[in-house]
Amino acid sequence: MRRLDRIERAVLALAALAVVARFIGLGTRPFHWDEARVGYWTLRSLDTGVYEYRPVAGGPFLYVVGRWLFGLGLTSDAAARVPVALIGGLLPLAALLFRRATLVDDDGTEESGETLVDTARLPRVGLSDAETVALALLLAVAPPLLYYSRVLRGDLPLAAFSLVAVGFALRARVRGDRRSVYAAAGAFGLALTTSGFVLATVLCWLLAAVLTVDEARLRGTDLATVRARASGLASWLVGRQVALLRGIVVALATAMFFYVPRGWTDLGRPSTVLTALDAGTVGAVERFLSVRVLGRHSPPTYTNDHPLLPFVVGNAEVLVAAALPVVGLAVYGFFRERYAGTRRPVVAFTTYWAGAGLLLYPVATEVNEPWVALHPLVPAAVPAAVGIVALWRHASAAVDAADAARLAAALLLLSAAGVHTGAVVAGEVYDEPAPEDSLPGYAQPGSEMHAVVENMSVAITANGGTDVLYVGEGLAVGDEATLAQPPVPEAEQDAFARRLPFAWYVERADAETSSVAAPDAVPDSAPPVVVTTPEYRGTLTRQLTGYERYQVDTGLTDRTLVVFVNV
Repeated sequence: MRRLDRIERAVLALAALAVVARFIGLGTRPFHWDEARVGYWTLRSLDTGVYEYRPVAGGPFLYVVGRWLFGLGLTSDAAARVPVALIGGLLPLAALLFRRATLVDDDGTEESGETLVDTARLPRVGLSDAETVALALLLAVAPPLLYYSRVLRGDLPLAAFSLVAVGFALRARVRGDRRSVYAAAGAFGLALTTSGFVLATVLCWLLAAVLTVDEARLRGTDLATVRARASGLASWLVGRQVALLRGIVVALATAMFFYVPRGWTDLGRPSTVLTALDAGTVGAVERFLSVRVLGRHSPPTYTNDHPLLPFVVGNAEVLVAAALPVVGLAVYGFFRERYAGTRRPVVAFTTYWAGAGLLLYPVATEVNEPWVALHPLVPAAVPAAVGIVALWRHASAAVDAADAARLAAALLLLSAAGVHTGAVVAGEVYDEPAPEDSLPGYAQPGSEMHAVVENMSVAITANGGTDVLYVGEGLAVGDEATLAQPPVPEAEQDAFARRLPFAWYVERADAETSSVAAPDAVPDSAPPVVVTTPEYRGTLTRQLTGYERYQVDTGLTDRTLVVFVNV
């Protein structure tokens, strides 16, 4: 077995630290509204035995993985977030996929290692050793990546699987390794299962590929050379058509495994198997297109269109506030690469991917929330790694030249990057969420939710009948059974939304629920837990004797529930 070299050991150490950083206090922050929705419907799918992909609820990846975890009884906030935390923690390992396959001197001679690429045809492919470690470092500590590695959403898995797919594709192109083709296909297949944003990612890739090819032409490369390179790529694709076809099968099989409905099939009835396969393939594509693409422009089916500029500005504000060092280093790395003569396609491609994402992801999103910034940030880490190493070498050169001014400027910039990152991590990743924070989504509750949930769980133990009663027109539904499985009827959607994320904790406690529209409908023998809105706080305080009252902020602002628990 081959021993790891020092760069691989360094990247592995950074990945280990990244995993630890993501698991520290993983359950400290209560579930966000979106996390609670995923958790609630995953639990309900276990109770009913049926799960089916629904585009409005996100990709099937988290639901399917969640069914495995919840089926083992691992239903705590921390346990539910473990899959995303592991993906985010191991993401720094993806830096090795971008590492230069062959180290080449300026004169074109090989320094070390087996010749894996025609260096005259593909010069300086991939990142240097120092840039590889820098990329792993950025993927480990960038605050938005760290924050959303601790949130049960599909954005971080999509960004991670997309970067891994591109890394393995680069590895396959440079090394001619068929296993890398299959790995890239598998990673892309997983990306297809995480979020509807994958369509924007594919569009970013296509645009980045066109701009990368066009960049060579604009730099003065003659048309014959461009055609020769295109012909070489075409020949490479033809020569590996069998591996590529197998890769397509791997990608489709991976995606289909997650998209096929659960609880539909009966092996004694072959027609149910065919129906499930159709629903997990053609049916899934049709539902996605009808809801997430065509439906957005066909009122009244879906009317959540939005102006582009405010969403682009919101995305940029999050990047500047929470990841300014990565953004600044990426800009510096890209322009230095562009005009310093190295001109590596992978740096150009990832930069254009990030740049296109600044526009395309805000177009694709339905809400102006901070997690959108993850998608351009991940590819931007590649040119940022180039920038941070260039800045470090600039400082080293200043030392050799005894240039105190240049050294001070370089060290100041590096120090500022570290201080900014540390401040955001300390103030937003591990601290109590606040309205002025840039990373938490709007519907992020405060830590007081934990005390309420703990007391609620104790109060409903061994209680017969209704355990939790929702009071108020904004929380009441005509029939609680309509919340047993999606979709929620349109008339009940607002009430269900207002119950989140509390509904997740109620479902997790296996509590029986009921609801009434007004306090005067509350029975004399009230259930052990009563949930209402602030307008009925005073009335219910007088009605419910012996109850402990809690006020829970289920969002950063203007989103409050009042919970009465019979202690």
